Amino acid sequence: MSSLGKIFLYLVLVLLGGALAAPQAWHLIQVLPPDWLHGLIGNVQGMPFHRYLSRSLQVAAILLLWPLLRSLRIRSLAEFGIKRNPSPLRDLSVGLAAGVLCAILLQPLLLLSGSFLLRHGWDTSVLHALPRVLMTALVVAAIEEFLFRGVLLGFFRQFTNPILAIIYSSALFAGVHFLNLPSAGSHAASPVWSSGFAILGSLGSALPPWPILSLAFATLFAAGLILAWMTVRTASLWAAFGLHSCWILGQQLFNVAAGFQVSPPGGLLPFFGPSQCNGMVPVGLVPLASLLIAGVFAAVLLRKRERPPIFRARTR
Repeated sequence: MSSLGKIFLYLVLVLLGGALAAPQAWHLIQVLPPDWLHGLIGNVQGMPFHRYLSRSLQVAAILLLWPLLRSLRIRSLAEFGIKRNPSPLRDLSVGLAAGVLCAILLQPLLLLSGSFLLRHGWDTSVLHALPRVLMTALVVAAIEEFLFRGVLLGFFRQFTNPILAIIYSSALFAGVHFLNLPSAGSHAASPVWSSGFAILGSLGSALPPWPILSLAFATLFAAGLILAWMTVRTASLWAAFGLHSCWILGQQLFNVAAGFQVSPPGGLLPFFGPSQCNGMVPVGLVPLASLLIAGVFAAVLLRKRERPPIFRARTR
């Protein structure tokens, strides 16, 4: 079987494995005491089923990755252009600084525009949610950076030049996030073995209207471009991890503190819209502009960093 055939088989198995595992994960979580881990288990128990499916797909992707890499005779991420970073904290701080700048630019504008309003007792709610949101940001950013920038970007760099690899991986990064939308079976009282397949089969009906969808995709695609460029620029995942985790932390804490107030939801488009993908993807030209400014800021901070050699793996 060719390398591309093996990758296609891997993707099929990830979908099958994730869809079959999600109902089992849901039932397992429901029997745990809800007060475990300072109430974190209770929060997870209250999540809709499509969130379980999304996480199950990510876990399946990680578990099945090792046999795929073995079959492709890839021994380490170094073959994907990820090198040992002698100064990881330096690159991490660049990503964090860019993420903080994005939040400083965007979140006051969301409030000043009237598209979002602060909730009553928002300060107490933010402090209470901080440990849970911080853990979510770190775990999600680590998983997605490893999969999308560590592995997927590296796969594309095996077969094409770095620019096209960045574009392809960013498009997939954007598209995969729409698997995390509520659809048929998302709020099932007790998911059955086929519930994951039902959600996958009904994704088309769960997509938002095209103006919101296109702007959400543009935001995710731009984020993917920036994160992939940072990975190629530093030959490391640290800068991208810092920026990605800071984005998630800032957006989720903002969701705790404020709520979208515009009716109809597209009333302020194309400048502002309702956040998508569980509130983690702000929508509109203003969020997109703040994201791009953060990317430019990261490029400025990295301008004097030594450049790794342009990586191009052997053709398989």
